Amino acid sequence: MANFDNPNGAYPVGTLSGSPWQASVRAYQLDATHSAIAVGDLVQMTSDGYPDLYEAGQVGFIGVCVGVLPATATTVNGKLGDNMLSNSEPTISGAAVRNSAANATDVILVCTAPDALYEMQEDGDTTPLVLADRGANVEIINAGVNSTTGNSTMEIDSTTKAQTATLPFILLDLVQRPGNELASIDATKPWTRWIVTPANHAFNLAQVGL
Repeated sequence: MANFDNPNGAYPVGTLSGSPWQASVRAYQLDATHSAIAVGDLVQMTSDGYPDLYEAGQVGFIGVCVGVLPATATTVNGKLGDNMLSNSEPTISGAAVRNSAANATDVILVCTAPDALYEMQEDGDTTPLVLADRGANVEIINAGVNSTTGNSTMEIDSTTKAQTATLPFILLDLVQRPGNELASIDATKPWTRWIVTPANHAFNLAQVGL
């Protein structure tokens, strides 16, 4: 069984230290000036103190979105979660409860572990990755929120592999699962899935504040 094209962002599967990645999930309030953020998307912190979507070419992301809370779970008088409980049905911002629509003041859950391990699909465009590329740094490519599933469409941009410290991820290994093949096995289905870990994480950088 060969690969199929199903980009869904970065999916946490563990940490380099062996500690549970779930222990590093933090809730972040969004303001009314952000791009759509889906589960699986990389997230950065901005100078206004609120998170936003990480874009290719930027430096230092804080983690990956792993959940979106109901729109009612916003702050009241500056206190996160004061109105999380409601006797009415909560509304959700985002298709299929998997993303926060652009500029929606939702609360997102972010895996912030600097040593998290993520599963991620490569785009296989032009120059698919090979085993010899393990250890290289790679950038992401993003086609926006999947309008059907509501998930992220972020994936590894295969052509960006380089020894460049500013790229967000280090390529560690193939996902060891039946059916996950290199493009050299079937060049028509190059969407190999890899294990990556942050190479350029905001919490590992020596930098001045935003």
